[in-house]
Amino acid sequence: MVEERLKAQDLFALLTPREVERLSSASGVVRLKKGERVYSDGLPASHLFILIKGQVELRRPASGDFNLVVDDIREGGVFGVSSLEAGERYLLNAECVEDSEVLKIESRVLRVLLDENPAAGYATQRKVTQIFFKRYVAAMERLRAVARAVAMDLA
Repeated sequence: MVEERLKAQDLFALLTPREVERLSSASGVVRLKKGERVYSDGLPASHLFILIKGQVELRRPASGDFNLVVDDIREGGVFGVSSLEAGERYLLNAECVEDSEVLKIESRVLRVLLDENPAAGYATQRKVTQIFFKRYVAAMERLRAVARAVAMDLA
């Protein structure tokens, strides 16, 4: 089941069947309840995740109870991409907003495979860059909406 899910994921399209098999052995499905966190801001980024079922919000914690929703992950969505940089930490909280299933992939193994297969490594980094850019644009739009709402309240 895990191997089939990896093969179906566009992010791993250039991995060979043997590489997918190796990655599969370092991956597993995790079931989480609504309200549970997949990971928290500041923890060592050791895994990449693909949402199989459910919904996960990526939130940037701020002071008090305010959290900026950076992205809303739906089925097939990839998150935890900061784990592709060795030594990094997660930059956001990933929280299930409904019961969910995620594919949890050990990033250390994935990084080795991408180093061994430069074409796949380059393609994966391009896709990760697109993910980061999309989230950046969405976060800026949400921040703009918050700023407008605050300005309206002050007027």
